[in-house]
Amino acid sequence: MRRLILVLLLLLSSPFPRMAHAQTEAPPAEISADLGPCSALIAVTDAGAKPVYGAKVSARVQYGMMGVKKLDLEAFTGADGKLKITRLPDTLKKPLIIHIDKDGKADQVEFKPGVQCHATFDVQLK
Repeated sequence: MRRLILVLLLLLSSPFPRMAHAQTEAPPAEISADLGPCSALIAVTDAGAKPVYGAKVSARVQYGMMGVKKLDLEAFTGADGKLKITRLPDTLKKPLIIHIDKDGKADQVEFKPGVQCHATFDVQLK
């Protein structure tokens, strides 16, 4: 009986750390334009500052000579209320307007890659 108690005490006081459940934050939903090195991270919240799942984020990228080429982007925010638009061009003739809407509530942000190539926008839908 003493051996059993001794073995249990040794096991419980083991020098190995116990495995804790680490909560790692998942990367935000992502869409790529495949046009350059810049990116825009959009974080959408509601009036109560809670993340908005499924908000539609859309933008039209005009690029090339005289902006003749156009690329329409559309994606939805993840459970964390975030969406990252990657590989945007670093030079644009006009700023890129990014539209965000969900359930009749809408907002828009202006992305200027010449000013800040890797921008973060916090949008609150009211």
